[in-house]
Amino acid sequence: MANHKNAVLIIADDWGLIADAYGDRVISTPHIDAFARRALTFDHAFCTSPSCAASRACILTGLHSHTHGQYGHCHDQEPFRTRSGVATVPKVFSDAGLFSGIVGKSHVAPMESYPFAYQEIGHVYDLHRLRRSTAGFFAECGQRNFYLHVAFGDPHRRGPDHGFRNDFEIEGFDPPRYEPERVPVPGFLPDEIEVRRDLSQYYEAISRFDHGVGLVLEELKKAGREKDTMVIVTSDHGMPFPGAKASSFDSGHHCPFLIDTPDLANRGGRHRALMNWVDIAPTLYDWCGVPQPAGLQGRSLLPILDHPDAPGWDETFLSHTFHEVRNYNPYRILRGRRYKFIYHCAPELPSPLPTDLFRSPTWQCIKNKGLPLMGKRPTEKFLRREAMNLFNMEEDPFETENLAGSAAYRGLVLDYSRRLFEFCLKTGDPWMEIPFQKGHLDIDPLTCQ
Repeated sequence: MANHKNAVLIIADDWGLIADAYGDRVISTPHIDAFARRALTFDHAFCTSPSCAASRACILTGLHSHTHGQYGHCHDQEPFRTRSGVATVPKVFSDAGLFSGIVGKSHVAPMESYPFAYQEIGHVYDLHRLRRSTAGFFAECGQRNFYLHVAFGDPHRRGPDHGFRNDFEIEGFDPPRYEPERVPVPGFLPDEIEVRRDLSQYYEAISRFDHGVGLVLEELKKAGREKDTMVIVTSDHGMPFPGAKASSFDSGHHCPFLIDTPDLANRGGRHRALMNWVDIAPTLYDWCGVPQPAGLQGRSLLPILDHPDAPGWDETFLSHTFHEVRNYNPYRILRGRRYKFIYHCAPELPSPLPTDLFRSPTWQCIKNKGLPLMGKRPTEKFLRREAMNLFNMEEDPFETENLAGSAAYRGLVLDYSRRLFEFCLKTGDPWMEIPFQKGHLDIDPLTCQ
């Protein structure tokens, strides 16, 4: 009999790098902080696509969205679906005889491709309902080996005003209140009172997610399954603010990622590897002792967990196409430690903001006041892009100065674009027809010659 182990993945909806573990001294996240003290915190973790459904499909397939086919959202009028025949974590685990479950938000489709044995989907903001569903999973699982996927609704925007709906009570949770004057304004947003108020509400929603993390970990402990279970705490993508979510900026892709295994040596440590969400599925398979399907585009993190400066993890590829069907913003990224290269496939098309971001108090403030700057970024550069983009992330972390047009960086642009396009061709990216037609790619994507 295979020597299987277990895994729990706890995922937030739209949580950026806001926790004490990531240097934020204002937010109250006691459960995440306690977890970080015994876990490993990755400092350079990136979602592959800063959009909910595409990102979650990346996590559960180990493939980029241009390969798995769920290019964007999959609910209501949104049409995108994971391609038939793509191997998914619940399918692979089921075939291996392990018990799998999903609690809270799914946002992947079709569910036949994600055959979780235990499904309690919905009620994503009801923390105690989620806790009871988690307890129900462990009761039904018994002593079997398992994978549990717990997905919260917080801190996503919601409600008619597209704020954070903090006006309800949760038994046992005394929500911290954040004064707008105290919350830090990130460098990609304008320091306006409307923005500060929006951020203060966002902070409260993050604290509510933190309380939910504590409830799930408590149920894991009650079930007596801690000693053979790997736990990951992360987010689908970055903050639900313009210039982060659904954008090519690091503020949308750079995310929290904390992992704990019972045999972790580097407890409370930090890791410097540049990894992305397609590395999660191989890590789950590796830890749980399940043979991984062929063709995965990521690598297991297990061999490097206790090696924070492991070689060979100095760059990563990112890919995004849609958020909602209306938000067509196709781009591909090669992110290194110092330089970041972005290829925008449709720079001539201004991309509408996601519905919740456009109607948010923050964007309405920027739009109504006609603000020329969003923090350190010109608003115009946020709205309109260039095809080729090269940024020095050490000197220009908010990506304000595009170096791609400078003769001094021509060699670097050629190298990065060549390697990015090679990766995209290798992984079957249908959008490579665009750089080919524009003369940026000299290999025909139909014949690869």
